[in-house]
Amino acid sequence: MRKIITLCAVAALLNSPLGQADQIISAQSDTRVGGGFSGLTGFMLGGAAGGPVGALIGGGLGYLAGSQAQETMGMEQTLYVLRDENGNTRSIRSSDARFVEGQQVTLQGSHITASAP
Repeated sequence: MRKIITLCAVAALLNSPLGQADQIISAQSDTRVGGGFSGLTGFMLGGAAGGPVGALIGGGLGYLAGSQAQETMGMEQTLYVLRDENGNTRSIRSSDARFVEGQQVTLQGSHITASAP
């Protein structure tokens, strides 16, 4: 009976959020969303005005302008690189909370929350 209780306690501890917490490896500013939307718009307008070469030039200029506009308006997001307990890494963009490198977090879908200490 004592072995079963010990086994259940160990299983509960391993299943806790701290046992499955991810760690933030790096956090950096990200303006790819604004660049992507503006780049697509520039691509279409450039293609309509100047054909294939105009599409490439319009897309590049649109990407640069959109990234800069997103940064200027203060709407940049933070790109977090997370490592899970298996050593796998993934990137998550967030504009809600601020986390620091080395912090333990829990990932639920695409939502990051700080793990309880």
